[in-house]
Formats: sequence, structure tokens, C-alpha cells
Amino acid sequence: MCTVIAYFYAKPEKRQEVEEILQGFVEQTRQEPGYIEYHLHESDDDPNVFVFYENWASRKDWEVHNQMSYLKSFLDKRTDYLTRDIEVQSYRMLSPHEKAR
Repeated sequence: MCTVIAYFYAKPEKRQEVEEILQGFVEQTRQEPGYIEYHLHESDDDPNVFVFYENWASRKDWEVHNQMSYLKSFLDKRTDYLTRDIEVQSYRMLSPHEKAR
């Protein structure tokens, strides 16, 4: 499995719009093959910081996800919405994945 953590730093005046766009990513991504978990979070310390926590069946599934038109469209204009570029970290899951209880 592939785990991804991505940080988005919204411009304060664009915060609401960024949240709506990212919420839209959740709906669309959860329809993709290979998606296991895709969760959007807001920082407790800074409401302009959003984080995605993602689990994918494989790195290939995540790479296909990154080519989706709705993501590419946002990435092309991300500087209009964000104070700095998106920070993305990927990991290989070592422990077995268990469903939440």
C-alpha cells in the first residue's frame, strides 16, 4: 500500500474557496479504483492549513490519481489559492491495514 500526506496552505482570503475545492476532491477521489482512504483535515492551529491523509492500494493507483483532470486543473492555478506550494510526502505502509472500528 501507498500512504500519502499532502499539505495545502490557503491564502486567508481564499480559505473558504480552497476548502470547497478540496472537499470536491474527496467526493471524486472516493470513486477512483485503488482508493482505500482519502481524508481531508483542517489544522487546529491554523484554519488556512489543510491536510490530506490518503491510502492507496498501490503507488501506481496514486500516480493515476495524480493525472485526474480535476486535480491537474487545480494544480495549474494553485498559486492563485495557496501561499506556498503543496507539500507531499509518500510512505510505504509496513503494518497491516485494518478497518476502523
